[in-house]
Amino acid sequence: MSVHRYPRKALTGDWARAGFGFALTGGPTLAVPPDSAALWVLLPLATLFAAFGLRTLRRQLARVELDERALSLSDGRRATLEWTQLRTLKVDYFSTRSDRTGGWMQMTLRGAAGPSIRIDSALDEFLAVARAAAGAARAQGRARSDATRANLGHLGIAVE
Repeated sequence: MSVHRYPRKALTGDWARAGFGFALTGGPTLAVPPDSAALWVLLPLATLFAAFGLRTLRRQLARVELDERALSLSDGRRATLEWTQLRTLKVDYFSTRSDRTGGWMQMTLRGAAGPSIRIDSALDEFLAVARAAAGAARAQGRARSDATRANLGHLGIAVE
């Protein structure tokens, strides 16, 4: 069994964005009068940054366990997907630049029952997890979308 986590370095930017955004909106939210129109702008923004901070905390605490039988994700909840139960493998690429040179990949796995498992390419050894998932999908004879096949190909994972 191998254990994978999101490296602290990969989450530093998210922590900075969440903290900075919340500091800029949360403090002023407490300072404006309750009947102010500014409250209608600041409160949703402060809530958004707080939610982003909680999401980042879940990623920092996340633990992905991989073995020949299953993939498990612990991030405040526990989700386990046995490879024999894999029904859907989806790998999406999200570009951060117009020339598609920057960005990240997100892999979503769904089984016959239970919650889906979603991890992104910031996870340490993401490639090993993606290889195992692609192998399980191949063994199950599960069709993958053209986009998923292309994204797996960009990772150097043979699809067929």
